[in-house]
Amino acid sequence: MTETSEERNQNSLTVIGNGQPETLLKHIEISVSESEKRANGSLNIRDYYTVYLIEVKVTDPEYHSKLGKLTTVWRRYTEFEQLRDYLDVAYPYVVLPPLPEKRVMFGWQKISNDTFDPNFIDRRRAGLENFLLRIAAHPVLTWDEHFIEFLQQEDGWRESYKANGYLQLVESKLKSLSLAVRLKRTDSKIEQYKQYGVTLHNNLSNLLKVLFHVGNTSKSK
Repeated sequence: MTETSEERNQNSLTVIGNGQPETLLKHIEISVSESEKRANGSLNIRDYYTVYLIEVKVTDPEYHSKLGKLTTVWRRYTEFEQLRDYLDVAYPYVVLPPLPEKRVMFGWQKISNDTFDPNFIDRRRAGLENFLLRIAAHPVLTWDEHFIEFLQQEDGWRESYKANGYLQLVESKLKSLSLAVRLKRTDSKIEQYKQYGVTLHNNLSNLLKVLFHVGNTSKSK
């Protein structure tokens, strides 16, 4: 019988001297140190995107032979999404940490639609680093082979992700959730809460716009 990734990682769970489960962070340091804007497509029609540099430094000499002293890989935000989708399917019993926002959330900001704004990019970089650190600190997720490959293999991780069948499982799960949402009759109280949330969000956005405008007006005087 083939052992699943969940069973394999449960079986490899070890405990260190102080009674705490051992994790990768006992042996390595993980950081998302910088970002870079890149372009693909033809010279006439360019599509820009941002990649983030993941640095893994081994701090435990015994792990040098396993992971190497230092590895660096560039990842797009969509690859972080793929990693989280995979973990969500492989470990449905684990509450996964959230990813940072994909786009600027508040319309009151001066550069509301600019996903290449330096401040936004730096916030996302910090959020992606926190996401990886929280995965690496989890006693089960930390030893997942595809997570470790994500940290080390810039070329080949996408192919491995597709080949292991999890991509199809993720797509199937998303389709099932979408169908369930369409077919399920929504509770009236849930609809009221939803509408309240929408109204509150709109009111807060309008308030922030006014405050932003008042602040700019005061500076110009």
